[in-house]
Amino acid sequence: MTSTNSIIVNCSAADAWRLIGEEFVAVDRWMAAIPTAEAIPGPTLPGAPAKGRNSYLVRKFAPMYQEEILTEYDPENLRISVNVTLREGPRFMPMKGYRATVIIEALSPHSCKVTWIGNATAKWFARPMTGAMTRNLDAGFIRSLEEIQHILETGEPHPRKVEKIKSEAALAA
Repeated sequence: MTSTNSIIVNCSAADAWRLIGEEFVAVDRWMAAIPTAEAIPGPTLPGAPAKGRNSYLVRKFAPMYQEEILTEYDPENLRISVNVTLREGPRFMPMKGYRATVIIEALSPHSCKVTWIGNATAKWFARPMTGAMTRNLDAGFIRSLEEIQHILETGEPHPRKVEKIKSEAALAA
């Protein structure tokens, strides 16, 4: 089962690609669930900014993080794909990770469509639940698309991101 979600963004496809592709590692700048991200060292795909990134999740899920390895980086076709493995998660968590592709399509010089496609990867004991887990990814993909749209259209992080920054700071204090 595949999860597919799209959103129309009032910016150029080049601007969307800059955020999603060229600034791939800096996801912590706009995604609410990710307070910190860092590049994974190693050989990169041609033109890619890094081999991948480690995206550290909000404290609620610590110490779990997402290891995201780029499997496709195509600036010509505005397409990026990653294999995501959840690391340091609960032992009996059914989802191992997911595969995701983001495609940007120019609609006009000042608007584009951003599509997020994903499939859950279940641990061996949860394979019958793969379809349900993929459906549950929808909510996260939709939030990410809203956050992409907001930062590209306003230049500011989504209010959800701003609130997460405040709540993370309060927990650290």
